[in-house]
Amino acid sequence: MNVSRLLVIGIMVGPAVVWGQKKEELQSVQRDVAQLQEQVKEFQHSQDEKMAALQALLQQAVDASNRSASAMTAMQKEVDAKLSQQLSSLVAPVATVGTKVDQLSDDVRALATSVAELARKMGALDSKLSDISSAIRTLSAPPVAPPPPAGQAPTPNGPPPGVSEESLYQNAYRDYNGGKIDLAMDEFSKYLQYFPDKTDHGAAAQYYIGYMYFTAMQYPDAIKAFSAVLDFPENSRTSEAMYYRAVSLMKDDQKSEAGAEFKAFLKKYPGSEHVAQAHANLRALGMEAAPKKRPTR
Repeated sequence: MNVSRLLVIGIMVGPAVVWGQKKEELQSVQRDVAQLQEQVKEFQHSQDEKMAALQALLQQAVDASNRSASAMTAMQKEVDAKLSQQLSSLVAPVATVGTKVDQLSDDVRALATSVAELARKMGALDSKLSDISSAIRTLSAPPVAPPPPAGQAPTPNGPPPGVSEESLYQNAYRDYNGGKIDLAMDEFSKYLQYFPDKTDHGAAAQYYIGYMYFTAMQYPDAIKAFSAVLDFPENSRTSEAMYYRAVSLMKDDQKSEAGAEFKAFLKKYPGSEHVAQAHANLRALGMEAAPKKRPTR
């Protein structure tokens, strides 16, 4: 009897217990689902907020870009306006400068024409002055000396009557400075012919003859003339004649003789103004090494 009751009671109570457990599990699942739904809602809300913030930032960037574009457009317009204004203000001055340059060119051409005309007139005046000077020398010349007595021969190398040593030298020197090279050459040669004494004027006349040959690039004649200067006693032209004789030898392709002459010149005249060039000529001839450079600190 008791066993039967217990069995009946167990049969009745067992499903109830199982149902209770299932109900609790279902409720737990429902709570989890509800909690998960709440989390999804919170996540969705967070994403919506972030999306809204991102859209706001994007809109701000777009607005800033539009404002920058507007500012750049306005700035470009302002720059274009200022450039146009400056160009407009420069056109007139530039045109004025061009006109002034053209006027200046015309003035320069006119001045060149005037200078050429003045040079022509000066040349004509110089020619007239030379003629007048020659006429004055002719008028002021002393009368012709009487012929030598019969049986006495005239001096073959003597100067013509009325020609003095000083006047002949000064005339030759003036013509040399005036660029009348042929006339000066003839007068200096006649001076040496008429007055062969070894004077300073004679050394100078011989030097000028050598220098005229040198500038005419007649180097063999220049060598002879400068060598003749060195036959005179030591004078103010000796060092110059020695230097230009060496240069003439070099120009005439007499290298050995030129090198020896340059070395003798440097030894004899170490304080001459031609010392540096003499060293340079020796280096060009391959007879002197280039100076060593000082080491830089």
